[in-house]
Amino acid sequence: MPIKPGIVAIKTTLKGDISKLILANSITLTPGTFTLDIIDDTYLIHWIWVESADMDEASKIIAHKFERYIKEFGE
Repeated sequence: MPIKPGIVAIKTTLKGDISKLILANSITLTPGTFTLDIIDDTYLIHWIWVESADMDEASKIIAHKFERYIKEFGE
Protein backbone atom coordinates (compact mmCIF):
# COMPACT_ATOMS: atom_id res chain seq x y z
CA MET A 1 0.00 0.00 0.00
CA PRO A 2 1.53 3.37 -0.97
CA ILE A 3 1.61 5.24 2.36
CA LYS A 4 4.23 7.46 3.99
CA PRO A 5 3.16 7.63 7.66
CA GLY A 6 4.78 9.69 10.37
CA ILE A 7 4.26 11.95 13.33
CA VAL A 8 4.60 15.68 12.72
CA ALA A 9 4.46 18.68 15.03
CA ILE A 10 2.35 21.67 14.02
CA LYS A 11 1.73 25.05 15.66
CA THR A 12 -1.52 26.93 16.06
CA THR A 13 -2.23 30.60 16.53
CA LEU A 14 -5.42 29.85 18.46
CA LYS A 15 -5.39 30.92 22.12
CA GLY A 16 -8.58 29.59 23.73
CA ASP A 17 -8.82 26.07 25.12
CA ILE A 18 -12.15 25.39 23.39
CA SER A 19 -10.75 26.67 20.09
CA LYS A 20 -7.76 24.35 20.43
CA LEU A 21 -10.07 21.44 21.23
CA ILE A 22 -12.21 22.17 18.17
CA LEU A 23 -9.07 22.27 16.03
CA ALA A 24 -7.83 18.93 17.44
CA ASN A 25 -11.19 17.29 16.76
CA SER A 26 -11.35 18.75 13.24
CA ILE A 27 -7.90 17.38 12.45
CA THR A 28 -8.80 13.94 13.83
CA LEU A 29 -12.00 13.82 11.77
CA THR A 30 -9.99 14.46 8.60
CA PRO A 31 -9.18 11.13 6.92
CA GLY A 32 -5.50 10.25 7.28
CA THR A 33 -4.78 12.38 10.35
CA PHE A 34 -5.06 11.83 14.09
CA THR A 35 -4.28 14.27 16.91
CA LEU A 36 -2.06 12.52 19.45
CA ASP A 37 -1.31 15.32 21.92
CA ILE A 38 -1.61 19.06 22.50
CA ILE A 39 1.19 20.84 24.36
CA ASP A 40 0.51 24.59 24.67
CA ASP A 41 0.26 25.70 21.02
CA THR A 42 1.94 22.61 19.53
CA TYR A 43 0.02 19.58 18.27
CA LEU A 44 1.48 16.15 17.59
CA ILE A 45 -0.28 14.67 14.58
CA HIS A 46 -0.06 11.17 13.13
CA TRP A 47 -0.29 11.70 9.39
CA ILE A 48 -0.79 8.76 7.02
CA TRP A 49 0.88 10.60 4.11
CA VAL A 50 3.50 13.06 5.39
CA GLU A 51 3.78 15.80 2.78
CA SER A 52 6.26 17.86 4.82
CA ALA A 53 8.05 17.38 8.13
CA ASP A 54 8.68 21.15 8.37
CA MET A 55 6.53 22.52 11.20
CA ASP A 56 5.44 25.69 9.37
CA GLU A 57 4.60 23.89 6.13
CA ALA A 58 2.78 21.05 7.90
CA SER A 59 0.82 23.62 9.95
CA LYS A 60 -0.35 25.32 6.75
CA ILE A 61 -1.37 22.03 5.14
CA ILE A 62 -3.13 20.49 8.15
CA ALA A 63 -4.51 23.30 10.32
CA HIS A 64 -4.73 26.57 8.38
CA LYS A 65 -8.14 25.97 6.80
CA PHE A 66 -9.68 25.01 10.16
CA GLU A 67 -8.09 27.88 12.09
CA ARG A 68 -9.59 30.38 9.68
CA TYR A 69 -13.13 29.15 10.38
CA ILE A 70 -12.61 28.78 14.12
CA LYS A 71 -11.34 32.38 14.37
CA GLU A 72 -14.24 33.62 12.26
CA PHE A 73 -16.81 32.25 14.72
CA GLY A 74 -15.02 33.58 17.76
CA GLU A 75 -12.20 32.41 19.87
